Amino acid sequence: MLVPQLYLNGACFEAIELYKKAFKTETDSIMYDTQKDPEKFVIHAEMQILGTRLMLSDFGGAKESSSDSTMEIVAIFENEELLKEAYRIINDGSKTITPIGPIFFSPCLVSFIDKFGVRWCFMVQV
Repeated sequence: MLVPQLYLNGACFEAIELYKKAFKTETDSIMYDTQKDPEKFVIHAEMQILGTRLMLSDFGGAKESSSDSTMEIVAIFENEELLKEAYRIINDGSKTITPIGPIFFSPCLVSFIDKFGVRWCFMVQV
């Protein structure tokens, strides 16, 4: 089993709240650092997004480097409506890589870097 982990360098709590809305999910677990900010600085969190576990933390990572990495998270939606709704929620402050629309292997795809520096590809698979 492979489980992606995002290091959000102080923006984890905000990212979790945004991802909860975009993907209509909740956190499965969350632990805070009581020495830093007991209600906001996340040591470790887990959530299910489209059937896959994602781990998140405020420790490690740099906003500038995550979007330049060789990795992106691909979220496969059942239909265009669900994709567009999630993208509308998460799009604020993001940088578009591939504009939303059809592509030869998907009727709807968008690729972007969110405001936390995480690179995403949302697509509908046929």
